[in-house]
Amino acid sequence: MPGEEHERDPKHLVAEGYDQVADAYAHLEREETWPRMRWLKQLLAVLPPGSSVLDLGCGSGDPADITLAEQHQVTGVDISQAQIIKARQNVPSGTFFHADLGAITFSPNSFDAVVSFYTLEHLPREEHATILGRIATWLRPGGYLLLGTEAAEHAGSVGTWLGVPMFFSSYDPATVQRLICEQGMTIQETAMELQTEQGQQITYLWVLAQKA
Repeated sequence: MPGEEHERDPKHLVAEGYDQVADAYAHLEREETWPRMRWLKQLLAVLPPGSSVLDLGCGSGDPADITLAEQHQVTGVDISQAQIIKARQNVPSGTFFHADLGAITFSPNSFDAVVSFYTLEHLPREEHATILGRIATWLRPGGYLLLGTEAAEHAGSVGTWLGVPMFFSSYDPATVQRLICEQGMTIQETAMELQTEQGQQITYLWVLAQKA
């Protein structure tokens, strides 16, 4: 049946899932100290005031885009309509698009930085190299990529997350780093860090890279 086929689509699962858990997800980062804001501060230290920053998988915009918008121009993209509604409320000065980050397009050299937190692992990993290549195109020379993604080898699977079905797909950290470098970006700093979610510790890869 067409409806069943639609429900099995990974991106539909992610969109629907984040629509349902928008409020619950917002509480996760408040319960534990996550590394996201510490890495964001490293990016902020090298970005000139008034920079144009793209957040791929922006969620509600809290806390990263709220902080970015204090000194920079923020554009956000998320596949969840519920999250985009929250982002527009949380960051009224930002520009937010309800879209699939694997399909949205921007002009070359549009951004001084691109950030993406906890998002790449929700897209089929067959798309990851293409997405990273498009990010490199969107970045101005000398622009930065800050990426935080699950450090795991998953060909693609659906699990239960915050009580809803959720799709996960990722490469091992060495492959992710190689894909970034193949797009003409140089890794400035990288690390794997544990993060506690719902009492579970999950390892994430963090990469700060710069376009030549």
